[in-house]
Amino acid sequence: MQQVIELIRYATLAPSGHNTQPWKFSIKKDCIRIFPDFTRSLPVVDPDKRELYISLGCALENLVIAAKYAGYDPKVEYFPAGEPDECLLVTLKHSNVTGENNLFQAIPKRHTNRREYNKQQIPTADLKKIESVPTENGVTCLVLTETSAIDQIIDLVREGNRIQMNDNAFMDEIVSWIRFSDSEAEKHLDGLTSRAMGSPSVPGWLGRMFMRIFVSAKSQSKTDEKNIRSSSALMVIISEMNDKRSWVDVGRSFERIALTLTTLNIENAHLNQPCEVPQLKTQLQQHIALGSAHPQLLLRLGYAEPLSCSPRRPHQHVLT
Repeated sequence: MQQVIELIRYATLAPSGHNTQPWKFSIKKDCIRIFPDFTRSLPVVDPDKRELYISLGCALENLVIAAKYAGYDPKVEYFPAGEPDECLLVTLKHSNVTGENNLFQAIPKRHTNRREYNKQQIPTADLKKIESVPTENGVTCLVLTETSAIDQIIDLVREGNRIQMNDNAFMDEIVSWIRFSDSEAEKHLDGLTSRAMGSPSVPGWLGRMFMRIFVSAKSQSKTDEKNIRSSSALMVIISEMNDKRSWVDVGRSFERIALTLTTLNIENAHLNQPCEVPQLKTQLQQHIALGSAHPQLLLRLGYAEPLSCSPRRPHQHVLT
């Protein structure tokens, strides 16, 4: 039992939107079930729960990697019809083959680095490694390094900020998930902590007042442009379909890529505004000639000093 609990701990180290950690787990005999925790959804920024299911896919991939490393051959079933509650079902069977060490070792090191990068170019050999990471069926990634393509992305991010940050409900939602002080971070063990965003710990009342008065779409766009131009490349993760299974597969593929980036000491951070705002998603499809395929995640890649990792709830909080 303790070994299986340890597998779940590795699963919970996955990334999630606003670090909401929208998952629950159960253990029964040789089966682990991952359930969506809709109480941790983001109804404003993620009304169709697309990013929630991507987060579940990230947790699933961590679980599979850890299980293989522990000597299991995990069998994964997506939303089995016979289950009373919607879940991802992982059945563990012992195997004589041990999984890859590098990705497993990267799980606790992986983190989202939101600081400005140093503009260093990614070596061609490493770019090829990133582009050759195996993805789930129907999921691909596109690396962008050309200035003209990046300029178009900056315009879309700027417009996304204008739309989202002038929506009071959006601002209320994101502020509710920011943990401005160390005490708030320790109390909740979730959300976006000041330190993980490269800022000092401040009293919650002060941080919320600062957000309301000084953080605007214009200031955020200025920061985003600076961060994008400091990056080595942008990456778009794309799916052929746009349903729950595809979203889980996007999460699994992204986590595999993120762990590979970690092994190469390459940082990443999300710029998902053009994937979240419907009219901007259409423009992004056109800009990078995706046809009917769906851009699901937009990332910037590069090099920088690491930041603090976001907190995680212990297994007692996520086990049902």
